Amino acid sequence: MEFRKMQYFESVARLSNFTKAAEELHVAQPTITTAIKRMEEELGVPLLVRDKRNVVLTYEGEIFLEKVRDILSRIDRAVADMQAIANGREWAVNIGIVPISGSRLLAVLYRGFSEKYPQVRYKILELGSYGIMDAIDAGEMDIGFLVLRDETPERYEVCRVRKSELKILMHIENPLACRERISIEDLRDQKLIYFPKHSFVRQKMDAEFERCGIQPNILAEPIQMVAVYNLVQRNVGVSFAVGDDYDALIKSEDLVAIPLEEPIYCEMGFIWKKGGQLNQAARKCLKYAMEHAEEV
Repeated sequence: MEFRKMQYFESVARLSNFTKAAEELHVAQPTITTAIKRMEEELGVPLLVRDKRNVVLTYEGEIFLEKVRDILSRIDRAVADMQAIANGREWAVNIGIVPISGSRLLAVLYRGFSEKYPQVRYKILELGSYGIMDAIDAGEMDIGFLVLRDETPERYEVCRVRKSELKILMHIENPLACRERISIEDLRDQKLIYFPKHSFVRQKMDAEFERCGIQPNILAEPIQMVAVYNLVQRNVGVSFAVGDDYDALIKSEDLVAIPLEEPIYCEMGFIWKKGGQLNQAARKCLKYAMEHAEEV
């Protein structure tokens, strides 16, 4: 049975008049008359008793009206619930961030953006750059803040934020710690606390080692960057840092970050799906972050 027919019947029964029901529903009276007649034929029982002035419900009509009103009420609640969800989605944003470097972004959002837009709800996922890209491709994430590839795939919109020099992170007691800059060759015998394979930084360093004909001495590949840096702090090996982002994560009194003789730069920025429609929260979040790029 069509939803529209139930609306017609409920209006006629409530108003006791076909003409008034037609005016309320903005349809022609014959349309309602025909619809209810077919409804009665479908049910096999009379629903209304008609005279020249009024419409009266039959016994079967009264029972059916009660059930129709329950159905219409449920549909109204379902529509309202979906509209509430849709409205809520406009103020929900899923953000992917790379470990360590993304911590600055979170500080900016939680400290300033949340005060300006307290209705925004976040879902923050900490992933490697490739994981962020996969999540955006799958529609599971709105925007990502990550280390940009040298050539970002055309399927993404890109908003560049800052460029930082890649540095070698080590304990102050490491023999190389007194250098102003170090070479890739200097790392030949160093034990590496390496980044995971899905990291763009890892890929950049893999390419440098290969170019220099060096087989990196990988001691460990922790998934969590906190573990990477804490191992370096205990002078177990050396690792890598994008600029001075590590300062926000751990006590760095015992650490130094030394740039390479041939500088390598990593550019941080936002990406989102090209042609995708960012919701209101994501658009405002992105705009706010760009206005405070010096803090990110």
